[in-house]
Amino acid sequence: MLKYLKHWFSDKSRTFVLASLAVSLLFNVLTMRRVARSGLVDDSQYSYIGDDHPTELPLRLDNVAMTFENTEHYKTTGPITWLEWQSLNHFPKSFGFVHLGPNARHFTVSMFHQLHCLNMLRVAFINGPDAHTGHCLNFLRQAVLCASDITLDPLIVNPDGTMTSTDGVGATHMSRDWMQVWAYVAENQEGPNWQTRNKTMEGDRGHIYGK
Repeated sequence: MLKYLKHWFSDKSRTFVLASLAVSLLFNVLTMRRVARSGLVDDSQYSYIGDDHPTELPLRLDNVAMTFENTEHYKTTGPITWLEWQSLNHFPKSFGFVHLGPNARHFTVSMFHQLHCLNMLRVAFINGPDAHTGHCLNFLRQAVLCASDITLDPLIVNPDGTMTSTDGVGATHMSRDWMQVWAYVAENQEGPNWQTRNKTMEGDRGHIYGK
């Protein structure tokens, strides 16, 4: 009987977590779509053939203040850790790929590629590194240098007056509004071109992300 109850509660807990994530994601999508529409940039001058395409999403991002904080979420391991990281890695659907231009050329958005690689490093801590780990480590190294965040992180002062390290908690960074990116990609993936090409993109994701 005890074994049955443990199994029952385990299933119920898993269902509740999945349902909560789904509701939260739906709410975020609806909110972020309203945010993204005001920043659209006209990209009609590009043919999206060969190198004739913009270097970034046709989206004008707002600058927002983001205060870094510790969180109980997105740990290395734990009961719901896998679900939390998968919600970043798989949402928007198709791993952050977009179709752009008159012929629906597909691209991957670097922000989502970086989140994917961060999750791959987490997995490497658990299962050990593989060839993909090296790619992700180098990719993230260059992404950090590219962003060149110059926010100052004050050192922690001990009671005796000595200074140790810094955890960066409480520091406010001026950031580009990632919610606009999320909303743009989510809406792009609801377009008609995805109805016929989504399966191809899913099959290619490992190759595109360097695996």
